[in-house]
Amino acid sequence: MKKILFIMLLLSGCSSKPIHPIPTPSYERLSAIKGQVSQGSRDIEAVDLSEEAAKDYLKAMKAESLGDKKEACKLFSDLADNRDFPLNQTALVHTLNDCTFSERQLKSIWKETIIANFLKESYFESSLVHAEKLKMDEFIAQFSYELVAYKAVQSEKVKLLQNAIAIAQRLNLPIDETKYFLKLVEVSPLYSKEVTRENMYSVARDFETNRQFEKARDMYLDIINSEEFTLDEKIKTYNSYRMSFKVARNLKAFLEKTGEMELFLRQLLEDAPDDTKLQEAWVDAKLNYARAVWTEHMNAEARLLLEDIIERKIGNANQMATVYWVYGSLHVESKENVEALAKFEKASQYKVTSLDQQENIQWALVWNKYLIKRYADVVSDVDRFVKKSSNPNFFNKLNFWKARALTKLDKPDEAKELFEATAANDTFGYYGLVSAMESKTPLTPIPPSAIITDPIGNLILDWLIAMDEKIFSTKVLKEINSQFKTIAERERAMSLYAQTGWYQGGMVQIYNFPMKMRDELTKKHISVVFPTPYQSIFTKYSDKYHLPPALPYAITRQESAFNPNVRSWADAFGLMQMIPEKASELSKKYGIPYKDFNDLYNPDPNVEMGVALLAELNKMYKGKFAQNVAAYNASTAAIAVWEKERFNGDYLEFIEMIPYEETRNYIKLVFRNYMTYKRIMATEEILIPEDFFARPYN
Repeated sequence: MKKILFIMLLLSGCSSKPIHPIPTPSYERLSAIKGQVSQGSRDIEAVDLSEEAAKDYLKAMKAESLGDKKEACKLFSDLADNRDFPLNQTALVHTLNDCTFSERQLKSIWKETIIANFLKESYFESSLVHAEKLKMDEFIAQFSYELVAYKAVQSEKVKLLQNAIAIAQRLNLPIDETKYFLKLVEVSPLYSKEVTRENMYSVARDFETNRQFEKARDMYLDIINSEEFTLDEKIKTYNSYRMSFKVARNLKAFLEKTGEMELFLRQLLEDAPDDTKLQEAWVDAKLNYARAVWTEHMNAEARLLLEDIIERKIGNANQMATVYWVYGSLHVESKENVEALAKFEKASQYKVTSLDQQENIQWALVWNKYLIKRYADVVSDVDRFVKKSSNPNFFNKLNFWKARALTKLDKPDEAKELFEATAANDTFGYYGLVSAMESKTPLTPIPPSAIITDPIGNLILDWLIAMDEKIFSTKVLKEINSQFKTIAERERAMSLYAQTGWYQGGMVQIYNFPMKMRDELTKKHISVVFPTPYQSIFTKYSDKYHLPPALPYAITRQESAFNPNVRSWADAFGLMQMIPEKASELSKKYGIPYKDFNDLYNPDPNVEMGVALLAELNKMYKGKFAQNVAAYNASTAAIAVWEKERFNGDYLEFIEMIPYEETRNYIKLVFRNYMTYKRIMATEEILIPEDFFARPYN
């Protein structure tokens, strides 16, 4: 291992020998070398230093994957010794995985190494394994502490820090113990030694994060009932308090506590009736209570709450517009369309500051006139609002329903022309797709993206991509991602996202292009914007539960963008955003391994649970797409009420009538994803049947 120690000196900058970086081999030659390595050829032709280095690195990677640590260690050690090889540090990290070191050698390595940021997580992990194997306690604590910065899941961070603290206590290292403990409190405030006014809210929130709801609520109430906290702090705390019941799926208590918050603020308002901040806080609380009551299908009770706001004549323009908009929606639910229209007109008279709120009110006017069959007014309103809007998504929505109104006015040619135009303008949007359905416009298959393989000039990234080092190349790409600023740079980056497998980067980047270019670029870079990662897992469970793989992919793209470490505000976890209560139920029913919510970060059981749930819903709703998807997002109980109160036989109208904005948009987005994945997987044109939503989709 003397060679390894020499490498460390080189990496720490102790040599003055000039470095001549080895360029990446050409794509064509690299492909040939990869083919020879994969076939196990012993005599692989290499014509220059770049090809020789690539050959050795690929052979080392293959040996490592086959468990031949001796061969991998030898090859990676030689590569790490080569100062001209751009991935010498990466090779060094591999040696920590594949080679055996003595305690003395490891201490020398750890003392001398200056490691690149993109390698640090793997370096610390491998070093921790060595330290644990040789019982080098002080280093175990040190590397546990260093790894915390790279872990996404809180429970992993806590475990590492608790281990580090225990070692520091055992070794009587008070300075280290203090450092580790301060980091633990930063990561998880519930471990604070003392609860003070300054940390009480964060401690309570952390108890809630760890699903220790009773402890969290006791502390929330202490803040709410204390004289030490400001009004803003109490409002924030009360919102967390009531929402904790929703997160715990206790909707009855959530409704009750939402009402209690309104009463709490009303009592404060009685003592300070002219306090504008308090007035607006109370109006927000009253609106939240009205919405919560409405969600529980208590229409009349929700109206009384809104009338109380109107009678008091307090609240800003945005709040009052919302009051009348919600009131109008209550009328629509009761099929009181004339009254609804009057409320929406009233809402439109307020000068709101939010574009979303303005569009919601404009849409309510258009939609209500459509429902009462004032189709000519729909057409004129759409024309008026489209001229004022700068939001293409909004005017695609307006134009779709204008085309539907033209159909009702017996103007089929005008309607067809508008449907076709909307389908062409919105090829990857819900309204473009349902316009294609209405106009019988076929959807063409989408071939995989053409990946640009030329080096970009970042020698480290170019070599990492060439060697299929996806984890490391993703880290480097994240470090330089903000450097892509021009359209040309951003489009070039799309190939990098595909090559590294960092699909989230591409899904975000597509929105940095001008709107007029997005559909074209989405199609061009479809493998990035609508990727198909975890193929073996999705295929396995789609086959097992008899679902088309396009649906789980469509759901997962919307739920997590294929990030397995996502946790939502509602305590849904992982790729398909499973909630712990449902996970426990599915685990028992299908024999899926599950202990607690941390298991939901694991892609395999998460996807199986998600697909199993979709299959159950598919059977329940006899293959009806809208109900299946809506129930995955909301609940079967909510779907039953909506079908009873709102379904008139027209599924597109039914989707627009769903009262939960989140679920309404969710159906549209998942439909978009589903049809896009169908196109990706198709070999022939797809014609969306007019009765798509009325019959089994698969």
